[in-house]
Amino acid sequence: MNFTWKAHDNLAFAEQIDFLSKSIKIDPLIAALLVRRGITTYEDAEHFFRPKISQINAPFLFRQMPKAVEALNKAVLEKHKIRLYGDYDVDGTTAVAIMMNVLGNKTDRLDYYIPDRYSEGYGLSQRGVDAAINDGVQLFITLDCGIRSVDLIQQLRDKGIQVIVCDHHEPGPELPNAILLDPKIPGENYPFDGLSGAGVGMKLLEGLFVFNTWSNDELLEQWDLLALSIAADIVPVTNENRIYAFHGLKRLNDHPRLAFKKMLTAANKKSPFVLSDLVFGVAPRINAAGRIRTGRTAVECMLDLSNTNLDELLKAIEEDNATRKNLDHKITQHALELLEAEDPTRSVNILYDASWHKGVVGIVASRLMESSPLPTIVLTEIEGVLSGSARTVMGFDIHEALTSCEELLIQFGGHQHAAGLSLKKEDFEKFKRKMNSLAATYFETHSKQPELVYDAELDFQQIFVNESTSSIPKLMRILEQFEPFGPGNPKPVFVSRGVYATHCRLLKDLHLKLTLQQPGHPISLPGIAFNAAEKEDCCAEGLAFDVAYTLEVNEFRGNKTLQLEVKDIKPVES
Repeated sequence: MNFTWKAHDNLAFAEQIDFLSKSIKIDPLIAALLVRRGITTYEDAEHFFRPKISQINAPFLFRQMPKAVEALNKAVLEKHKIRLYGDYDVDGTTAVAIMMNVLGNKTDRLDYYIPDRYSEGYGLSQRGVDAAINDGVQLFITLDCGIRSVDLIQQLRDKGIQVIVCDHHEPGPELPNAILLDPKIPGENYPFDGLSGAGVGMKLLEGLFVFNTWSNDELLEQWDLLALSIAADIVPVTNENRIYAFHGLKRLNDHPRLAFKKMLTAANKKSPFVLSDLVFGVAPRINAAGRIRTGRTAVECMLDLSNTNLDELLKAIEEDNATRKNLDHKITQHALELLEAEDPTRSVNILYDASWHKGVVGIVASRLMESSPLPTIVLTEIEGVLSGSARTVMGFDIHEALTSCEELLIQFGGHQHAAGLSLKKEDFEKFKRKMNSLAATYFETHSKQPELVYDAELDFQQIFVNESTSSIPKLMRILEQFEPFGPGNPKPVFVSRGVYATHCRLLKDLHLKLTLQQPGHPISLPGIAFNAAEKEDCCAEGLAFDVAYTLEVNEFRGNKTLQLEVKDIKPVES
């Protein structure tokens, strides 16, 4: 992929950078990285580097939290039948597991329901509502879904069932008749709208524990699951999400959940684990269960007291993940072939094929954007209805666009960056034209070429300042303390100019393995450029090029060395 490179504007924050650098005695480069994250004082820096559990937002800042806690506490005390209903993705299944682990210690009148991805689809389903009514449920709690399910929730209410909605998605024009916990509701006072679905469920538990003056130790034991939901759902790693993720990772490293430990080992991840290890090691496996088999498999492996044989469960999940990878590869290749025949002036990628597996269309949409960075929707066909997933480039609000096409959709839901949808087959072409028109209007004032914003230009000698190149430099050790990285706290990107490759080879016909030098500097640094085979000619012997990268630690046979993870390569402009 080719990017437009853009440097952060340090001049606009020069005074703040200088003040922070002098007040806490740090290098101006580190000060600039902090200021861009809104950290301008010693107190801000302390909160960033040492997040405290006491700094999370009070649960009763949600307007309807008192009602929700009263309803849940009454149900526990009076032994009402409580049902948790969670979506089948990582966020929904972790939310259910957290609630089951905690509330299961307070009541034995608790169970959960995960909808079938294929026969029920995302969100609250008619089958799930009917089951709750038939089973005599008295309190129904939705997790990571429900905010747009106006009619279905009314069916529950008509049968006298109390409903608490714990969601973080965008609401529709009409709100359901329920106790609503969703930071995105218009007029909601809660100070942070970036919670995951599991995060909203955690706030309900926090409210219950505050009300009963219970110790929060039981809740802290679930923060590794909460960190997984934050990692997988691509919510901002800022505000209280940073605190949850920071301490959730600490728990993962100090007291690893057996299922996670085995998944991370299978993914060749080594401690100390960071948020990206959850993204690439655990989340795909949890997701695979919901994509290939059932989300209940995912929940079972995260329960503290599961009746299932964990080794058998994890073996099934590994099989599901292998199946998911195979389907992902095949469908992506097919979709790329279909894209070749699409109008090259298009502003969206919208494809469907009846043979595609619904469980991987969201992953395929993300893959397509790597080669064609446009808003992307990938659909399959189930019983005459087109159903699938939408992903988007930064800046183009996919949920807002789908809202503008609401009259053509049977169902949709999600947020700015990702959504699910279904529509009638006969409306496909009309929907495609309207989405393309909306995106074309957006691109009249925005570039179609993705932007790579880098933090600073570095010479290689600035990475190692009077340090051995065989060691991990101080700069890298400081950057590691910026973890956990994610949206709102991205891993810093640097640019080095006029480098050349003393060694370059292609791995698996996809990735470039490089050894890089800068003229005038004796330092050689290894680099890896994933999915960059098309850049091989830029790195030919004798050619100078500019490189954008993040700094990483590579461990091989117990030996740790610095490595550049190359994000883009550009020939030096003459």
